[in-house]
Amino acid sequence: MTGMAALENTVFGSHKFRDILEASRKLTMRNEFSTIQWDEESPSIDWNFALLYASAITSAQSERAQSATLRIATACMLAPDADAAHRAAATALLERTGNHPAVELAEARDRVSADAWLELPALLQMEVIRSRIDHSITLSDGRTLSVNPFQGMFWDAVDNNDWLSISAPTSAGKSRIIREHFLEIARRKDLFTLVYLVPTRALIEEVSRDLRAEAAANVGVFTMPWDPELADSTRSILVVTQERLHLALELFPLLIVDLLFVDESQSLGSDARGVLLQQAIERTIRRSPGAQVLFASPLSSNPEILIEDAGSDRRSGYFVSEAVTVNQNLVWVEGVYRKPQRRAVSLVANGNRHRLGEITLAQRATNVPMRTALVAHALAGNTPGNVIYINTASDAEKVAKVVFEQLPPSEEIDQEIDDLIDLIKTAVHSKYLLADVLERRVAFHYGNMPLVVRSEIERLFGEGKIHYLVCTSTLLEGVNLPCRTIFMRNPQKGIGHPLSEADFWNLAGRAGRWGKEFEGNVVCIDTDDDDIWPNLPLTRKRSPIRRAVSTGLDEASGLLSFIRSADEVHSDPTAEGLFAYLSSRRLEGEPIDGLLDRVPLKSEREEIEAAIGRATTDSTLPVELLTRHTGISSISMERLLTSFQSSGKTPSELELPLPEEPDSRQRFQEALVRIGATMTDVFGTPRPGEDLRKWQLANLVVNWMRGLPLARLIEQRINFSNVPVAKAIRDVMRDIESIARFHAPKYLACYSDLLALHASELGLEPTNRPDYAMMLELGVSRTSEVVLMSIGLSRTATVALAQYIGVDSWTRAEALDWLGRQNLDGLGVPILIQKEISTVLEVAKRRAL
Repeated sequence: MTGMAALENTVFGSHKFRDILEASRKLTMRNEFSTIQWDEESPSIDWNFALLYASAITSAQSERAQSATLRIATACMLAPDADAAHRAAATALLERTGNHPAVELAEARDRVSADAWLELPALLQMEVIRSRIDHSITLSDGRTLSVNPFQGMFWDAVDNNDWLSISAPTSAGKSRIIREHFLEIARRKDLFTLVYLVPTRALIEEVSRDLRAEAAANVGVFTMPWDPELADSTRSILVVTQERLHLALELFPLLIVDLLFVDESQSLGSDARGVLLQQAIERTIRRSPGAQVLFASPLSSNPEILIEDAGSDRRSGYFVSEAVTVNQNLVWVEGVYRKPQRRAVSLVANGNRHRLGEITLAQRATNVPMRTALVAHALAGNTPGNVIYINTASDAEKVAKVVFEQLPPSEEIDQEIDDLIDLIKTAVHSKYLLADVLERRVAFHYGNMPLVVRSEIERLFGEGKIHYLVCTSTLLEGVNLPCRTIFMRNPQKGIGHPLSEADFWNLAGRAGRWGKEFEGNVVCIDTDDDDIWPNLPLTRKRSPIRRAVSTGLDEASGLLSFIRSADEVHSDPTAEGLFAYLSSRRLEGEPIDGLLDRVPLKSEREEIEAAIGRATTDSTLPVELLTRHTGISSISMERLLTSFQSSGKTPSELELPLPEEPDSRQRFQEALVRIGATMTDVFGTPRPGEDLRKWQLANLVVNWMRGLPLARLIEQRINFSNVPVAKAIRDVMRDIESIARFHAPKYLACYSDLLALHASELGLEPTNRPDYAMMLELGVSRTSEVVLMSIGLSRTATVALAQYIGVDSWTRAEALDWLGRQNLDGLGVPILIQKEISTVLEVAKRRAL
């Protein structure tokens, strides 16, 4: 045992220290929740002893040591009986651990005087100075960057490794230090292509916005492979999802990547998209074997799994940091027998539960949305920083409405909230519930909402203008939305799938904003009900990273089912994606024997290998077509091609039209029906004699490509469907994200390519086919509109301007010049869209200076 480990054990072996640590937790909880009716009086703490013992473990890197040091320092700053000398010593503890943002927060809230450390003895002052030097990085432009220990470890490791996997808690500052690394490369190198790979489109916008704000003008920050200036850029940063990275590799055969960063690397375990992510990473590395490859994941037990594919000639490394920048309180709330308006509140620490007291609800909670909303309100009142995690979009709206009812009307509506309400009524629907609940600083947030609305909600919540934000699983997908308190009841990821421990702690990591809050709180509601808490959290654990490819081979039943039903349209996209991935590797000359060795039974391994052999050897399809359409097997493609050949129709009769053509809806509906009969059921399973769902979706995708505003699409659904307004709004937004922007691009692009192959087999000249994948994912069809989106405008803003654009294509510079000359008030553009345009123009101007 090392000297530090022995000292740490001695400190935690002290009963007095452990009692003080528990008292510190209770003291900070009193600061967090003023509405609890406490069972005990506020504890008294011997601050001299507490600070002395905490100072002994500031160099220990374990989570318990860092958490205890931060807990005691924070409690000391909040305690009414701690004097100025104690608080100055607490700042020294924080400085010693590299947590300068917490010191700045204490100064901002008048918990300590500015530069309180100067009141310390000379030796301690020197120690603070040394710590600030140790926790800083000198950048190539001469600036000094303050970092915490984890960020410092990364900065050293990234210079010494070609492949690096890092794992740290959600609040450790991964995104910031990665962004600084990208910017540092851009400052040092003349020619480069850097790829920042994110799991969701929402993160594309967030990351690219931050990079554009700080990168030099001659650095191109690109978010889509269709950007007309990408081909000519020699200093490029691509911020893309795995789907867009795959398209970029297809569109630019000579694209060489210098750095590939995979954010939220645990997404490799995400079923079909996890398979595609692995395939995109492997294709990039085969194309660019000299690229530096970085992985980042939340606190995990096996980050080394991500570097096992590094070549023997590549320097590789990994590390796990248990950096604690903000402490978190795990709180359980349970019913009180025969007292329907009372709830017991307990604090859970180190696996032990400590009852604190009770809260009183505003009324009886007679249904599930009321339970969640009333507990949140009873604890947080009308204070900012509260996120309520809910499993479905419809339930999110219900909970938001109940919270709204508990809050008093705002005496004066904030102008920025009023602008958001105006945008929602214009761009979504006048009766959208979101506009109503915002009047009392409540909002809901789910992934299908328009980007401009979602981004503004996040900004206003971060600034404390929205007090309650009711969210779905968007929070698990890496969206940077830290808060003060997260409330959960029966948390799930997908209907009927309880949140795993890994996802729970990843979500919990959003509680506590480093530099903005002293603590974060994770409130679990109705923890006395085992049915809704099968994975009741007690202590934070490291969870293993799993690859969807490995899981699909370890448990090969899904893959075997797909192979054995090759003559049927399959409904398991993960199994088909895995089969297509293995087939692509075989076609590209990559070995698959090691992967197939994971299949437990020899007979099953042989069956899978034989099926892949048939798919790659017997297929009449060109290799480039098979590898281009990831996630679609050659079996499905062959069925669609056979359907063309036996249809009795000419290729021109089967061809997909441009969205503005008069018969476009009928032609797209016929294409979706044919795809449904040969490839997939994601566009709906028809009832005998009718296929209304595919007609509905054909109408949606055509109007989406034409650039119709979301409000028009919703109004159409309301007029032609017998469903309530609220459901119609949710359904249209869901169909846009799931169908128009995801499944339709995937399958219609394949349809178009296979039809072109069929035409060539008949000896017909190829036609100039539109890029349906681009038009569908972006929701526009003109080059000028694509350019506007490439410079950072949302689709909502682009569509608002589209009718006034008199040219069909232009450069970024021409688009920016046109934007700067418009009378946006005169065009009737909503205020928030005007602000979005102004931000884009300001960033472009700043980068040009």
